[in-house]
Amino acid sequence: MEQLGYKQGLKFSEMDMGRVFGYFESLIANDTYQFDDYSKYVITVFDEKKKAKVRSEQFPKDCEKAFNMGIRFAQQI
Repeated sequence: MEQLGYKQGLKFSEMDMGRVFGYFESLIANDTYQFDDYSKYVITVFDEKKKAKVRSEQFPKDCEKAFNMGIRFAQQI
């Protein structure tokens, strides 16, 4: 994200969201699955085994973070 300049671009979006909504948090989930079934596609830019590892190890953590973020949003109402 940093190499491609995404973090800087997201900062501007986050500032705008904060101005519009007041309370604001962001959650970034990277290296997610692009396809449900990689065997249906000829793709050389993604490593299916790496994607599967990230999905099994990181994705549940990202889901938990999103769930907890939802709780915090609900508490703001």
